[in-house]
Amino acid sequence: MGSSTGKAIRLGRVLDPSDGRAAVVALDHGLHLGPVPGAIDVSATLNALTRAGADAFLVSPGLAQAFPSVFVGKGAPGLILRVDWTNRWRAADQLGSDEGRGRMIARAEDAARLGADAVLAYVFLGYEDPDAEARQVEDVAHLVWDCDRLGIGCILEPMPRGRRADHDAYRAEHIALAARIACELGADVLKTDYSGGADSFRQVTAASFRPVLIAGGPRVSTDREFLSMVAGAMAAGAQGVFIGRNLFQAPDPGSLMRAVRTMVHEGLGVDGALAQLGS
Repeated sequence: MGSSTGKAIRLGRVLDPSDGRAAVVALDHGLHLGPVPGAIDVSATLNALTRAGADAFLVSPGLAQAFPSVFVGKGAPGLILRVDWTNRWRAADQLGSDEGRGRMIARAEDAARLGADAVLAYVFLGYEDPDAEARQVEDVAHLVWDCDRLGIGCILEPMPRGRRADHDAYRAEHIALAARIACELGADVLKTDYSGGADSFRQVTAASFRPVLIAGGPRVSTDREFLSMVAGAMAAGAQGVFIGRNLFQAPDPGSLMRAVRTMVHEGLGVDGALAQLGS
């Protein structure tokens, strides 16, 4: 009973209890990529997007330790702690590797000590070496059980990645496969890729029996393209977003944050969001 009560309280700081939805800012890029434009001055980014209404932030252990004041006080945003690391996102000129590998860098106990409401970890399906995939699933399973014991929310990020998947990573059937496996492992919430359209993404939400929030993905060229992705995901049954570069690298991140929040929580459409931006 105690652990389920703790989860309900903590996840209520991430997903709005009134509608079960969330507009989350992903700000963990530096952990995997080093300095990223738009998130160099992390304090300014955190504070600006908090004022603009971010429901929660996904951050690394280092950021959580360096900027605790953002998460303190009534009405403060939720804290989601990234507990794994991967080298797969770095290009060759950033000392990256082809397929990449990851490791856990924090435990559920560490997240509890930092005051996190939830943890988040990848589940990559598609490695050339099936044992590497199986070992990651084993690590994630241990994380799920530890979170359950401690009453901390566990958000999994299932993604078709690796040499067997990279050529078709955004295929709805593959995203749905990974999402369902993450649900079956015990995730409380999912962060998934977006398949590119509402019709195809319904396969993902239909396969998932936990709330689905989409990842923002690579930086897109226009506000309309980005906001159309948000609208399509919500129309297909998603319950929110994890947005990173498409938000903090925008010309006016605060205004875009407010528009996305209104889309997620009030059902504002793309044209209405663009009008709110003055675009």
